[in-house]
Amino acid sequence: MKILILYFSGAGSTKRLAEIMQSCLLHSKACTVALLSVENSIELNLIDYDAFIIGTPVYHGAPSNIIKKYFNLLSPLSKSTPAFIYNTRALCSCNTNRLLAKQLLKKNIITVKDRDYQTPASDGALILPFYKRFFTFEKNIYAKIHRDCEDFLGLLRAEQLHGYIPRFRFSSIINSPNKLMGQMITFKIFLHQDKCVKCGRCIENCPHHALKRSEKGYPVFLIAKCENCYRCIHHCPAKALSLNRRSTPKKLLSFK
Repeated sequence: MKILILYFSGAGSTKRLAEIMQSCLLHSKACTVALLSVENSIELNLIDYDAFIIGTPVYHGAPSNIIKKYFNLLSPLSKSTPAFIYNTRALCSCNTNRLLAKQLLKKNIITVKDRDYQTPASDGALILPFYKRFFTFEKNIYAKIHRDCEDFLGLLRAEQLHGYIPRFRFSSIINSPNKLMGQMITFKIFLHQDKCVKCGRCIENCPHHALKRSEKGYPVFLIAKCENCYRCIHHCPAKALSLNRRSTPKKLLSFK
């Protein structure tokens, strides 16, 4: 059985969970497992796989735009393929899995299991660096992921592949003002030139191509392309980028 773990990760939480899932599945010795970001899978032939695990961070109560764009461009598969979908969220995932499952169904990918995991918050860690919750994974997350992977394998072995659309979550109604505000407002990312070493890492690694190099070699922020994943800030080795014009970040997320 061949399983593909396909994900998008901003600052790194979703990627870290994908790596844990790969380790769990390989430990079972019941399948071969490939791990790939949608950023690097343009030429990938999904029909070669028997099942998928698909992960996305939650941005403003919805899947990442990169995940949505990837599957929008994907042609429907010739065979119905089961999937375990998951999201990483700080506070509320709202209807993220429901929205993703509906999109996948159009591509002949059926959701047979879904889950949300509480993880560090790429935005909260910058806005409220003193709040420990925004830097930690939920309690016993390794055991939870292990159980979920075993459950998914059990469904595949038993061929219990009746797909479903995750239920509507009424929390999305309560969260709708925050969701609309997040979709309408993009925070500007500021450069602190005295800190910048002109390494270009932020430009090369931005999944949205929202940064370009100036004539002097400094990164220039293109706000219209940004989705607020803040990979550029959290992965900057010199702490030269921030959401505050006057100061550099107090603390960053690290998944090394």
